[in-house]
Amino acid sequence: MNYLAHLALSYPSTGLVVGNFIGDHVRNKDLAQFTKEVQLGIDMHRSIDSFTDTHAASIAIREKLFKDYRHISRILVDIYYDHFLALYFERFHHQSLITFNDDITALLQKHMDIMPPSAQGYLRGMQAQNWMLEYNSTLGIDVILNKMANRSGLQPLQTGANTLERHYDFFKTQFLKFYPELMGHCDSFKKEPLH
Repeated sequence: MNYLAHLALSYPSTGLVVGNFIGDHVRNKDLAQFTKEVQLGIDMHRSIDSFTDTHAASIAIREKLFKDYRHISRILVDIYYDHFLALYFERFHHQSLITFNDDITALLQKHMDIMPPSAQGYLRGMQAQNWMLEYNSTLGIDVILNKMANRSGLQPLQTGANTLERHYDFFKTQFLKFYPELMGHCDSFKKEPLH
């Protein structure tokens, strides 16, 4: 999943939020420098990624995307899921996306000093460009995917928003099957004792 889901699923636990945010930026050999709660958040991040990659809904979406996108289909699945989560945010998380965005940004800023430099860079970009609020429209998805394509050199991402619009109902149906199950999967991390 992309950042919105990782952060929403770990909120309001500070350690889980920070760990989920930095999960892709931390090597196993560096885990010991973080608190147990942040380490749990990193584990949760990796578990979310694994659950997402192997879920039947994700596989169905990748099959539809594979002919045109091959190995970068996984990136599009993450972005599409965050798009639908942004649209249905209040249904699943009982607050507005705008309020959540403000709260989560403030929380992450307070803990920026413990983040690896690459994660700090992502946080600055997320704030400056309002990534999470951009997710709720296909126009915003188009902007995000074009920036990703330019930054990474993965040019096929530029057509990802058009593909989203073309198969919109199918992707939405898959998301609505998938996300409640992912929420259930994440419950155990929120209940795990840290002492």
